Amino acid sequence: MPKLFGPLRERYLNRPGGYTRVLRIEPLKPDQAPSAILELVDGPKDMRFAMTAKALVKQREEGAGMNEITAVNVRKVTRFREGGEDALEAEVLRLEREQRRVHREEEEEGEREWVGYGSNVGRRKVKKDS
Repeated sequence: MPKLFGPLRERYLNRPGGYTRVLRIEPLKPDQAPSAILELVDGPKDMRFAMTAKALVKQREEGAGMNEITAVNVRKVTRFREGGEDALEAEVLRLEREQRRVHREEEEEGEREWVGYGSNVGRRKVKKDS
């Protein structure tokens, strides 16, 4: 209860309603009963916020402008979030850095080959032909 009347109260103080979001998911049990995730909006684990940031990363990577659906989602996830636009841009930049790191690791992995056999197997760097 302290969390409800402390940090959560502060988070939603200026929000006129719409504190939760229902995300329908595939049935989890063999009886095929409908399943859903109930999440608090504008929180640190807000799914729409994360997916909007990922969409922005992809659109920037492709050099495309922001499409209409993404623009609507940007408005939704930044509207009541304190420092929303800055937080979204920070998440986009974090995802871009992560994406560059993964690409770099994949390139380095491509420059290595498996050597040895049995329990003496490992990876070594391969010289590229120029």
